[in-house]
Amino acid sequence: MAHTLDGRLATVLTALGRVPGDDVLAQLPGLLAGIGPDAAQVVLPGAGGVPLRCRDEVVRELRLPPDAPLGSWLLFAAGVGALLEVGAGRARAERLHRLTEQLAGQGEDLGLVGRLLRGVVAEFGLRGAQGLRDRHGTLHPEARWRMGDPGPLPDWSAGERSALRRGQPLVRPEGLLLPLAGRWRPRLAMWFTAPPGRAWSPHDLDLLGAMAHAAGLEFERVQLTRHMAALLRLQENLLALGAEAAYQPLLEEALRIIPGAETGSLLVREGDVFRYRAAIVHDMTELRDVTFTLGDVRDRWYGLGADAWAAGVPRVLVQPGQGVHGTGYTRAGVWVDHLLPSVHGIAANVGVPVPYRGEVYAFLNIDALHDPQAFSGDSVEVARTFALHAAALLRETAQRARIEEAARTDVLTGLPNRRAFTESLARQVATARRHGQPLSLLVLDVSNFKTINDGLGHAAGDEALVQIGAAVAGVLRAGDEVFRWGGDEFAVLLPHTAAAEAEVVAGRIHAALHARRVGGLPLHVTVGVAGTLPGEDPDGEALLRRADAAMYRAKREEKGLSRPP
Repeated sequence: MAHTLDGRLATVLTALGRVPGDDVLAQLPGLLAGIGPDAAQVVLPGAGGVPLRCRDEVVRELRLPPDAPLGSWLLFAAGVGALLEVGAGRARAERLHRLTEQLAGQGEDLGLVGRLLRGVVAEFGLRGAQGLRDRHGTLHPEARWRMGDPGPLPDWSAGERSALRRGQPLVRPEGLLLPLAGRWRPRLAMWFTAPPGRAWSPHDLDLLGAMAHAAGLEFERVQLTRHMAALLRLQENLLALGAEAAYQPLLEEALRIIPGAETGSLLVREGDVFRYRAAIVHDMTELRDVTFTLGDVRDRWYGLGADAWAAGVPRVLVQPGQGVHGTGYTRAGVWVDHLLPSVHGIAANVGVPVPYRGEVYAFLNIDALHDPQAFSGDSVEVARTFALHAAALLRETAQRARIEEAARTDVLTGLPNRRAFTESLARQVATARRHGQPLSLLVLDVSNFKTINDGLGHAAGDEALVQIGAAVAGVLRAGDEVFRWGGDEFAVLLPHTAAAEAEVVAGRIHAALHARRVGGLPLHVTVGVAGTLPGEDPDGEALLRRADAAMYRAKREEKGLSRPP
């Protein structure tokens, strides 16, 4: 019996195997007492008996009777220790499971993360813990996620950082780095500092890995919920803006919610070309007046094919400055046969077509400048969801803008109407006041409109109005505006223009109409000119009154000249 357990000790071990793990030590004395007078006694550590160990810690000792077979009791002690290990493992698993269950619906809640860190520190007897967030490929400590004494953060090697991105825990002599990996690349991690000599068993790492996975899934769920809420708020806010005003806040929201994003730009389709309408960090002077053809963007820069393009599938590029060739651009009408300089500073790019019913309205560039591996499946998923919402939003914003534009446009001539004139006059007056600049107004009346309309019919009258509108628009400078004010009247706003210069513009209008005819009849307008006076604070109503009065004076003068002597 020197090297084997006898039947009575085997019976005790079998009975202990049916006892819950945390009751093994409580049941052991009674079961040993039942095997007879040659049984050992269970005593506290320090008595010099056979040790009962659990996780390298002596929890009890066996005081053996005289002449007891030591080998049998050593084997028995090893069996009890194994049962204690199993029981402690089950108890730990249950405690960590309860801790994990608290994650549901909590996400990044500060109290929850603190409880998570405190629970692991207490369970494993650790020195401290630090919550970390991945920013641009580097782990940064969050001050609010600090427990105990986490010590200085180690410098992780490139191989360790790569393993972390794959969701693998990193064991160091001084501690454990545990990524919160759900479905995608982990964006959060926990660093636990251990006392000297602390060993992590495979069972412990499995338990912690399961807990971290649950935390990662919860984090991703909450982030997705927040992203959807952000998109709904964005939709509500941007619908009140015009299309032009919506581009920059749309890009800003994309950079805020897409994991790994640092900078970006938004290309908007205008006819057959794409043009930059928003950018963050990128130098807008570099992007100004730059256009791309559909082939440039879809076939060269995007590169996943027409079907993926129409479906809005995001494309990820690593080091695009090295991997993309043959993508030039046009600047101010001149072809440039190489990439934009800023592309060479991009570590990774997510390119996202923004389609609506198969038609791509825009193209979203989301860039990382520091981490070539910044974009994972979560980035692609969020980018695609964002693009779908952005497409509907841009389309609705554009439709509203078209409706607003139609409400400000004269159907016959295509010129801005009286409503547009009123709004523009207020803007131009405010600008002239702010910068101390002159402002002039022309009011035009078609002198012989009644003759044309009554004599040749309404179609001829309409044609006269169209020709006059086109003639006036044709002689104006950049920044000048012409409006069909109503009936047979037109108005022209001339910013940065004094009254004397406005008279010159009126002369050009008369000259432009001189050779025009409708049904053989000439086209003639009477023009009233009014401009702000030196030292005068510009006033829209005053300009209108003076221009209107000048037009009626001109009419009277023309009638006087036309009377026979």
